[in-house]
Amino acid sequence: MPDKDGVILALTRRMLSLNPPSLSVLIARLDEFEDYQDFVKLVKEFLPERERDILQELNPVAQIGAFASYFEDRYFPLEDSVKLGDVESYYDLTRFIPVIVRGLSYDDYDEISSNWRPGYQLMTYLIENPYEDANTRTSLAEACEEHVARELLQQVPEGGISLEEAHRIFDDTPYKALARWADVMHMNTGNFFIDTDYEVLWSGGAPEWDRETVEQLTREWQQADRIQEEIGNFVEFLEGDPAARFEEILNLIMERR
Repeated sequence: MPDKDGVILALTRRMLSLNPPSLSVLIARLDEFEDYQDFVKLVKEFLPERERDILQELNPVAQIGAFASYFEDRYFPLEDSVKLGDVESYYDLTRFIPVIVRGLSYDDYDEISSNWRPGYQLMTYLIENPYEDANTRTSLAEACEEHVARELLQQVPEGGISLEEAHRIFDDTPYKALARWADVMHMNTGNFFIDTDYEVLWSGGAPEWDRETVEQLTREWQQADRIQEEIGNFVEFLEGDPAARFEEILNLIMERR
């Protein structure tokens, strides 16, 4: 007759080898059955090779976090809250794609004069305010005076140059990043991530999960990186000699006007 303890030990090892779900996952499956099924569909659709790694996590929060981490490696980053364990419900992930957007909101624009680098302040002062806020533009002028002479700032066309004029003046020049920055300010790049801020996103602009959308957003995330890198490089250039390079830009504006 087989040893009773040996049989129990063998069964225990067998059960462990099958990686049964934890109690918290089982409860979540019962409470959120349809949402769990939707989550599994996402895993199978976008990360099939990681299905076992994700679904064997011990609770829904860990499963969702693992999905977000593996998803970022292949596609694009999801909201930090998804990876950091702040999303406890499958539904919060599956109802729409929790994207990170980079649009320049009104609050962001308002903070440029106080918290942003000098290069961004100078570039922004050259371009027409997309929010038509005179007080913000005054604060921006005061910030720029710390980097270039007031006499130079007074040569900037009143109110800054328009989006259309920025393209006409800078597109075919070494200063084309200024036209790109004008697009960013006016949410006119044609890129979802840069042309969307959180107010727009939360008002119903969040993308839904499907293969075509994910592939398109993956391409646009890479494009957004390139746009921001181009602008960042120009900021470095401008900050290398702010007064001289700002004057060069002003001369170009006057010539082409």
